[in-house]
Amino acid sequence: MKIHVCFSSDDNYAQHLAVALASILHHRKPADELTIIVLDGGIGEENKRRLQAVADAGEAELQFLSIGEDAFRDAPLHTQAGGVTHVTLATYYRLLLPSLLPDVDKVIYLDGDLVCRSSLAELYGQDMGQDWVRGVVDIDERSHAQRLGLEHYVCAGVILVNLRAWREQGVQEQCMEFLRDHADRIVLHDQDVLNVVCQEHLSYLDRTWNAQACETRQGKNSGFNDLARTANIVHFIGGRKPWHPGCRHPYRKEYFRYLKLTPFSGFVRQYRRACLRWFFWHTKYSHGRKRWYALGVRVWQKDMQQR
Repeated sequence: MKIHVCFSSDDNYAQHLAVALASILHHRKPADELTIIVLDGGIGEENKRRLQAVADAGEAELQFLSIGEDAFRDAPLHTQAGGVTHVTLATYYRLLLPSLLPDVDKVIYLDGDLVCRSSLAELYGQDMGQDWVRGVVDIDERSHAQRLGLEHYVCAGVILVNLRAWREQGVQEQCMEFLRDHADRIVLHDQDVLNVVCQEHLSYLDRTWNAQACETRQGKNSGFNDLARTANIVHFIGGRKPWHPGCRHPYRKEYFRYLKLTPFSGFVRQYRRACLRWFFWHTKYSHGRKRWYALGVRVWQKDMQQR
């Protein structure tokens, strides 16, 4: 089966993209003919060679499509609290897929911060009918759906996109119009845009295709952390990722398992040194407080909301 898979990345996320790609290729079936499209937001030539090496080892076709940021120059990148986010403009690139891939009728779009544990053939082989997008229910669906006045809300980290329907119905143009006219309503970037525009043509995937696991209580209470034990895809959601020193993500070891299969494996030594420095001295922000830690023990805290 021919399977089209798409990622967006800039140079900073190339390593994590390589991990996701290595995990996909590790679990591909012999009949899977994979074409990997990377919407390139500025990946350096050296990192492109590394990504190509991963694809070649897994016998997959790899394409880089250069994307200029002009179309999304004014797109919002703030968080719900108005702070700094780990997300970059590359996240919006998926809104251009129908025109970027004019000869492709369907594509699996994946975020770069995940690992795959199964062939993608079952996911890609679904008949989408009249659906424009299919995705897994978002871990925080209730609050985001309420915020936008929606009935359903999916996580855009793993979505199956009906590109033929997008072209026939002008969905890309609708997305760009919403982004232009309602930027003040957007908190979760292109994910908000997709959920609003595709609301009447959106349905759910089985949760195994996007186990949104995290180190916070929400991951446990939602059931996603437990589901991730056997899920087809584990998605490292939130601002703290497995490659961050001090991260206690329950599935962080899987990231490093697949990292070792890539030309970025040298990062492991760098990561260990960073973890050692982190243990000796680091700070944390939580519930309006900044805390200082030395040798793993909290030594000071300050209420950052005080004036």
